[in-house]
Amino acid sequence: MSELVMAKNQGLVVSAVDPGSPAARAGFEPRDVLRRIDGHAVNDVVDLRYRASQEEFEIEFVRDGVFQTVLVERAWGEDLGFDFTFELADQIHTCDNKCVFCFIHQMPKGMRKSLYLMDDDFRLSFLHGNYVTLTNMGDEEFERTKEQGLSPLYVSVHAADARLRGFMLGRPAPEPIIPRLKDLNRSGINVHCQIVLCPGLNDGKALDTTIEQLAELHTKRTGLQGGVVSVAIVPVGLSKFRHNLYPVRRVTPEYSRDLLAQVRHWHLKLEPTLSTRFVFPSDEWFFYAGRPVPPRPWYENFPQFEDGVGTCRLFLDQAKRGYGKLPERIDKPLHITLVTGLLPSEVIRNFAARLSQVQNLSADVCAVINDFFGHGITIAGLLTGQDVIKALEDHKPKGIVTIPDITLKDDYLFLDNLTLDDLRVQTGYDIRVCPCRAKEFLARWLPENVA
Repeated sequence: MSELVMAKNQGLVVSAVDPGSPAARAGFEPRDVLRRIDGHAVNDVVDLRYRASQEEFEIEFVRDGVFQTVLVERAWGEDLGFDFTFELADQIHTCDNKCVFCFIHQMPKGMRKSLYLMDDDFRLSFLHGNYVTLTNMGDEEFERTKEQGLSPLYVSVHAADARLRGFMLGRPAPEPIIPRLKDLNRSGINVHCQIVLCPGLNDGKALDTTIEQLAELHTKRTGLQGGVVSVAIVPVGLSKFRHNLYPVRRVTPEYSRDLLAQVRHWHLKLEPTLSTRFVFPSDEWFFYAGRPVPPRPWYENFPQFEDGVGTCRLFLDQAKRGYGKLPERIDKPLHITLVTGLLPSEVIRNFAARLSQVQNLSADVCAVINDFFGHGITIAGLLTGQDVIKALEDHKPKGIVTIPDITLKDDYLFLDNLTLDDLRVQTGYDIRVCPCRAKEFLARWLPENVA
């Protein structure tokens, strides 16, 4: 999430106006501050979209300290043409839960500042797919969600049992979630759910209960316009910085195989009546279990892609299609070292081996051990600059080094505040940021794009 979203600001500050747009025709300029639409306060871009959905409306704004009002007219469905410095005109809604598995509580001091922000904002759930618990929403916000039809939302459920959920969220009382989901569904709002699975806590029979109760909220069961659309199950991530925290157990290969079998049971039970697998384990479970990721149809329309469900499958499929576009040879010799985490390293090694079949192009993989957070953290998205430096010193790359974009903020800043330039200076290597998706990666290295 962009740090821009975190800023506190009274009104939406215009950063740009598209030429010829309704905003331009109404005379808006950068640095104008939108305050109200037809008398209603504009708290965020969600408010703007909702209040400005008509073909004609008044906007109150501030320019150079002076309040002004202008009538805006647009054709039905025409984009207003605003860009804003911030998405929220008020402060981001933060989380006051103390989840037993929260990764932010497992981070040391000195990391990138934005990492310590615990957001639990329903607006960011609607805009960006951020997961929210709904425990930090007041009645007014909940009613606004229904009134404005903010669908879909992404909700962290973890457990259907109210007492168990309250314990996992670190709340002093039970936290029932099923009634709140039903309320949203009755207002036509679809919900994608997440379960962070913690061995010995919300697994086994508790997980069965959660899946069963969430499945009862699917539109095929309720007949409502809105419903629970999908459920992602992700494994708990445990760093070495768990001092004085609840003793959550680690996921093991055997545990992962059992989880996949349990999910398979639910697929067989639910798919005939819901016309969907409904429950989707994230890619990590297959890696931990030593199982291949399923074929593309298994993921349906990738409803939980941003939660790590199907990212590996998409990479493999894009890579396979892209191999046919690779040339037999390139003119200038080129060596590429692909940096990644331990978990996906075997997939990336196979990818590098195929690249190396192109004459004059060789590729290898530098799999980085996560000394910073602990060896149990193996995904590329949680690599620090200092661990990448150590790995490169041992690996001794022969040419260009590629860093996956998911490792950096804005293609520049690592989690530990080291920058891409810091790595270049300290290692002396030609380090470049590359897309995580195979399609974009291959396009970067086709002959016309190879530098």
